[in-house]
Amino acid sequence: MAEGEAPRGRLVPVAVVDAVTGEPLMLAYASEEALRLTAETGLAHFHSRSRGSLWLKGSTSGGVLEVLEVILDCDRDAAAYVAAPRRHVCHLGRRSCFHNHLADRRGEMLERLLEETRPYTRIEGGRVAHPLATWRPPPSPLLAALAASLLAERIRARAGAGVTALLAPEGPSSLLALLAAQRLKASLHLAAGGRVPESLGELDRVAVYAPDPATAQKLAEEAEKRSATPAAVTALLAPEGEAPEGVDVLIEASPGHPPGLRLRAPRA
Repeated sequence: MAEGEAPRGRLVPVAVVDAVTGEPLMLAYASEEALRLTAETGLAHFHSRSRGSLWLKGSTSGGVLEVLEVILDCDRDAAAYVAAPRRHVCHLGRRSCFHNHLADRRGEMLERLLEETRPYTRIEGGRVAHPLATWRPPPSPLLAALAASLLAERIRARAGAGVTALLAPEGPSSLLALLAAQRLKASLHLAAGGRVPESLGELDRVAVYAPDPATAQKLAEEAEKRSATPAAVTALLAPEGEAPEGVDVLIEASPGHPPGLRLRAPRA
């Protein structure tokens, strides 16, 4: 078989991965013809084993997958489509077919990584300075990725589906906001000096994020003055017991030198 050539005469499993978030979306099977058509058209084709025929994803539902890359594994007996979905992928109306967790150790791993950052953490004037907010020193890629993933899930749980915009303050913490916005598939709008940018529209379903609760609350108030309705108001860090009503906090810092850090349970 030539380099990059599709497997002949057999079906291969195809994992579909979101081009923006890297999340697994679905698993199906493809024939040589399905792989060829996917590469030629840029739309995900599969082979339906139940019907025994070629299958264009979304041909009836409208949930097509625009494929950016078709990749074969080292043995060329499995493939991956890196794709941009136009709507939900799962037939149950979920973003992804993979939504039933058998194990989820992200919180445990995040707390372990947070423990490693304690020497760089302090509480000053009711605010928590931490590498995820100050980017000094830059957090490890895994710490940033886990924090952004759980932050996005916390926002989605509070705001529901359809968040189109994330409003965050301009500064070092906007790097984490960008990662969270990618996972939400929302546009990122940065507020300089606490001013809501003109880019935020009245029709945007907006989530507000800031490194501390006071800033998040203030940004939400400013967004409302612009006739935007914050669907969720979330802060990254807060001293233990100091989160105001209406602001969801991801990480709490307990008193100490340096402070202790732990994930805060979401409010009901």
